[in-house]
Amino acid sequence: MAGAEEMMLPVQRVEMDSYDLDVSATIGHLYARHRPRVRRIAHTRIIGSLRAAAAGPVNAGIVRMVGFDYQAHADPIDWLLTGVISAGTVDVATGREQTSVARGAALLLPLGKPFTIVGHGAAATVLRIPREAAAEMAEEHAGIPAAELRFESMDAVSAAVRGMFARTTAFICGELVTSGVTEVSPLVMQEMTRHAASALLATFPNSTMTVSYLRGPGRVPQAAARRAAEFIDGYACQPLTLADIAAQADVTPRALQYAFRRQYDTAPMSYLRQVRLERAHQDLLAADPAAGHTVAAIARRWGFTRADRFAAAYRTAYGRPPSHTLRR
Repeated sequence: MAGAEEMMLPVQRVEMDSYDLDVSATIGHLYARHRPRVRRIAHTRIIGSLRAAAAGPVNAGIVRMVGFDYQAHADPIDWLLTGVISAGTVDVATGREQTSVARGAALLLPLGKPFTIVGHGAAATVLRIPREAAAEMAEEHAGIPAAELRFESMDAVSAAVRGMFARTTAFICGELVTSGVTEVSPLVMQEMTRHAASALLATFPNSTMTVSYLRGPGRVPQAAARRAAEFIDGYACQPLTLADIAAQADVTPRALQYAFRRQYDTAPMSYLRQVRLERAHQDLLAADPAAGHTVAAIARRWGFTRADRFAAAYRTAYGRPPSHTLRR
């Protein structure tokens, strides 16, 4: 079978259930340093619960604060922290900006600024990823320098993208939190991080949505694209980023994007996905269903976390479902 042996990432878990108001006041400490205050809602049973899991740079969680209000004055955070509200309401204020969201809404907490958050009997799925992950995706898709990425609002741009973001958050929570897995492939984790970052950029107003025309980087040697392609071919089984590939080609990520598209009519990361799809195809051809080999396991080995998307990409490339190749 194609691919290389890799060290798996351990999944670190935090679980808590409490009917005690003082204990429930500690729930939010996992996500931001803050000073909490809690107040019981009259004649209501208190349930404070947290189910969280972290692997690599991503932390996903399911939080419930039933029967009490939770107010926190939080210090600035330097990661992207979002939530999709499933019960109650959440109010957030920072400087002159404030928002109030209820069930079904998506929220991005302020980056780099102190803020106040108040949950009224709230429950939410929570997702935390590094800012750098979104910055890399912004550079890859919009061509803006990673350092220039700015998020401009805590609220989603529309109900349609809000629904998409809720499904993304639920998927990642399902993969990490409710699945009970104890370890995960670095390649799968990288793709999950990219998936989350892309969803964030599509959901919350940011500088990629208003970027003006960017001039090309000037002349880039054709050899740079060839070096990048060779590197991708040799290390497709590793969790590569655009910055990794550009460094091997000795050019900037933006310059590599231009050079690669000129020479191969595709983007470097798209080329990487094509290589991984071909490696998955080769693994399917070599696999033996009687030995327990499955389409899902082979897809995940090559970083395809969504079975439906892998099946669609495979059918487009090879004209048949991956299951037909496996049981040929």
